Amino acid sequence: MARRRRPSIPLMVLFIILLLLFLLSGTLVELVSNWAARGSFTFSYTATWNDPVVSIVYTLPQDFAEAIVPEQTEGWTVTLAGNSLSLTGGTLNSEESVTVNYRLTKYITGGTRNYTATATTESGFPIPKDKSFEVPEILLLALAGMLHQNAIWLLVLAIIVLVVIIVLFVLGKRKDKEHEQKEEQTGEQKEE
Repeated sequence: MARRRRPSIPLMVLFIILLLLFLLSGTLVELVSNWAARGSFTFSYTATWNDPVVSIVYTLPQDFAEAIVPEQTEGWTVTLAGNSLSLTGGTLNSEESVTVNYRLTKYITGGTRNYTATATTESGFPIPKDKSFEVPEILLLALAGMLHQNAIWLLVLAIIVLVVIIVLFVLGKRKDKEHEQKEEQTGEQKEE
């Protein structure tokens, strides 16, 4: 009896991996963003007079503002418009601070970023502060973003691997058939 030839298992695994990467590339970016691309920055208010802060406007670097999703902060309404991040609707008394948590949705180069935070008191007095923070280098987010941006090529590669699997299967069937015919011919010759 002839041995059945099958396409190689590694090719089938490669096809499945490429197809899954194509289908789940956006989800992969979201997972990496939620898992590894989180950060925060804090505004601390110190004053010798009794005039609480009622709004804070952060002027962020453009690349950073385009890459973040700020999370809501307890007691404040957080709004991102362009490169301005606004905190309104809350109250910050002297010796208190407020922290804004965020996550990156796309890769940006890590390093120090400068920003301006302008707090406005209840009486309308502006308090500008120039500050800086570190953006970590998140290569996993860069890789996930690259896969997502080039997802069509993952599909093309998956199709190529599928064609190779089909060709190998057809060639294997043909060889099996030839082998069976040879076995039948040698069996008939032995009988004569």
